Amino acid sequence: MLTEKFDAFGEVLPDVARDKREAGTTASAALSRIGQYVFWLLVIVIVSARIIYYPASPSFEAGSASEPKQVVTR
Repeated sequence: MLTEKFDAFGEVLPDVARDKREAGTTASAALSRIGQYVFWLLVIVIVSARIIYYPASPSFEAGSASEPKQVVTR
């Protein structure tokens, strides 16, 4: 199904302009797809590295209010 496209002022765009745009958009679409793959690959690598190098339990422990520590008084 072919639909008509309109510009910002409501004028119908000619078919010639669509043909020129489609030729240029194939390379742009390919570069966009490659860029998306590279982005998500970096996200996966960074998240995986954080999971591997930073342990789930931290080496320090925060004290809780139910366990008061001994306080040295004068």
